Amino acid sequence: MDQALSLWFLLGWIGGDSCNLIGSFLADQLPLQTYTAVYYVLADLVMLSLYFHYKFKKRPSLLSTPINSVLLFILGLACAAPLLRTTGPVAAQREVFRGRTLLSVEPGSKPFTQQEIVGFVIGSVSSVLYLLSRLPQIRTNFLRKSTQGVSYSLFALVMLGNTLYGLSVLLKNPEVSEDEGSYLLHHLPWLVGSLGVLLLDTVISIQFLIYRDTATSSERQPLLPS
Repeated sequence: MDQALSLWFLLGWIGGDSCNLIGSFLADQLPLQTYTAVYYVLADLVMLSLYFHYKFKKRPSLLSTPINSVLLFILGLACAAPLLRTTGPVAAQREVFRGRTLLSVEPGSKPFTQQEIVGFVIGSVSSVLYLLSRLPQIRTNFLRKSTQGVSYSLFALVMLGNTLYGLSVLLKNPEVSEDEGSYLLHHLPWLVGSLGVLLLDTVISIQFLIYRDTATSSERQPLLPS
């Protein structure tokens, strides 16, 4: 695992997910976006713990396992903290999900609050980290000429999730006092991140197809020379 996956890919991924969580919370995104962001961060922490576990397994250290466990616990609490806050009566007045009307008869523009601006900026940073995180993994696969040790199911499910994620944002109807342009602007960083990563994950999928024969031939090589 520590040879097949790029550390910068994992770090960029957890950085993007962390900014995604903070930005979604501050910019008042859809509840589903916040809930999935918490799950993403926790899943990234598990992947990083596994990465360093196998990394330190080759160079044993008595402190590596306790440090990783404490780090996982502290960051897990920090990520779950926003969900434990009381949101007050305003949050209870959210509209239920309804389909978008392409022809809006009540145009309007929803201004950004100061908190939403901060969330928008953090969401933009998240999108950049998402896009940059794929490049080291693409480079690692290219240099190794192999995708052995990398699970394609991971990228296939991420592609499916990003597609449905983008569609869920696009299909939601804006508020009555908000036009479609303002709605898309408020969600733009998250749309760019999900759809942009979808294109880069397609490149990784092509690498799986190109290097498939290499993986098969290496598996058929004898363990001992004849």
